[in-house]
Amino acid sequence: MSIQLSYLEEEVKKIYYKLNIETPEDIDLERIAAAFRIWLHYEQRESCMFQINGEYSVVLDARASPQEQWQDFVHELCHVLKHTGNQFHMNRMFRQLQEYQANSFMYHFCVPTFMLIKLKLPRLKSEAIKLIGDTFNVTYSLAAKRLEIFNRKQFSTLWHKNLHQISKLNVRR
Repeated sequence: MSIQLSYLEEEVKKIYYKLNIETPEDIDLERIAAAFRIWLHYEQRESCMFQINGEYSVVLDARASPQEQWQDFVHELCHVLKHTGNQFHMNRMFRQLQEYQANSFMYHFCVPTFMLIKLKLPRLKSEAIKLIGDTFNVTYSLAAKRLEIFNRKQFSTLWHKNLHQISKLNVRR
């Protein structure tokens, strides 16, 4: 089944191709940070991002697993790439919008659709979640949510394809 990539999915694909990353094995947090000139710091505190004099730094929680650190990094990467301003000085709804965008970016950047469609996913949901988690080095909870997003997209694609075929049949009558 052919899947039409969304704007976000295309954007993620372009970023990865620009970095010459085409497979899950090529994905490397430190390489991506270096490509965007982001300084990484590991401290025993919640992950965050800050900018000083045009230089970006991402603090990752040293207590977190490598999978959680990767997910946190990508969340903060979205803020670097797409957002400006200090969230502490924004109204609540705008801050919530930015967090929603960063979380959505995280799901699609951690498990890019253009790579996910190349996987032969098992029919059993738990096995598919494990495969996604292990292949993309993400937590199983993120893998489960990403699988749900992907399945909804596939269903939507199939539904629209069938709707289009039905409408063509009705036009011929």
